[in-house]
Amino acid sequence: MEKIFSMIKGFFNEMSELLLAALSVGILAQVLFGGTVLGWDVVGNVTKLIASLGNSGFVGLIAVILLLRILDKK
Repeated sequence: MEKIFSMIKGFFNEMSELLLAALSVGILAQVLFGGTVLGWDVVGNVTKLIASLGNSGFVGLIAVILLLRILDKK
């Protein structure tokens, strides 16, 4: 059972690294080329996410802390 949990945890760790790399490339491409990336407004979506977390008050603060803890475990 421990091996299964370790495998699932490894999968999600690798997937989060891949998604963060894709997000970084998307932001960089949008900043460099000025348009959307494959039809996605990456910078606009990140801005909306930060604004919605900021408007959520205490719940938004808790969400930011949890996200930072998840990303900082590397």
